[in-house]
Amino acid sequence: MFERVKRIIEDYVRRDDLQITGDTDVLCDLGINSLELMELVCAFEMEFNVDIPEKEIRRFLIVDDIVAYLEKESAVAE
Repeated sequence: MFERVKRIIEDYVRRDDLQITGDTDVLCDLGINSLELMELVCAFEMEFNVDIPEKEIRRFLIVDDIVAYLEKESAVAE
């Protein structure tokens, strides 16, 4: 799951100097703003076929938060 999330982020952010880990801060380290985060979330929704409510997006502080949410939602969908 982490690798899929990382690939989506890399495709979206497109920075050569970016080293994405589970502890990567979604806004500060990725250099995106809240609107760009919403666009990134849309990419996650399409890739994982989930609907991510706005209240959950506010909890996405680091990449591991996104991975944990998507793992939980994927388990529920199965």
